[in-house]
Amino acid sequence: MEILISRREWIIALLISLAMTTILTIPYLLGYYLARSGTVFTGLIMNPEDSQSYFAKMLQGFDGHWLYTIPFTSERHEPAFIGGFYLLLGQVARWFNLSLDYVWNGARVVADIILFLFTFFFICTFLDDKRQRWTAYLLAILGSGLGWLLFALRKFEWLGAFPVDFKMPEAHLFFSALTFPHVAVGT
Repeated sequence: MEILISRREWIIALLISLAMTTILTIPYLLGYYLARSGTVFTGLIMNPEDSQSYFAKMLQGFDGHWLYTIPFTSERHEPAFIGGFYLLLGQVARWFNLSLDYVWNGARVVADIILFLFTFFFICTFLDDKRQRWTAYLLAILGSGLGWLLFALRKFEWLGAFPVDFKMPEAHLFFSALTFPHVAVGT
């Protein structure tokens, strides 16, 4: 089966990917800009518990290590190759003398663009009609659940549960791209 994607379609998909990635970067820019005097925005907008372990891996990579030692425990343990993606990002930060949060956000931007372009390619493997392709593509990258309706109604739970749209990055592409680079790469 031959997949026919015109050059024009690729350019439009790239422009949409760049626009989406720019929009998804705004909360981070606001976090840095609006940080009060004497405080530091960590560069994270969700799940600080897990995120700090990602930065710990990056820091150890920055220090030249390829094996991770858990810094959050007093128990003795052997270093292991865990979180290789973040160890690599730390190595990249060291090689180019960049800050960890700069490399984190750079990885997120690159991962998002790749995620959006591969999503377009994936959709094109199944749909030949251009209108169907673009509809599916926009739904894939902009769609989520209906949890936002609960927030609009000032209800923060449905049937005793918080909407998965707002707590699970893997639930939809928009949230995957907004949060963690490894989630966007893995999706």
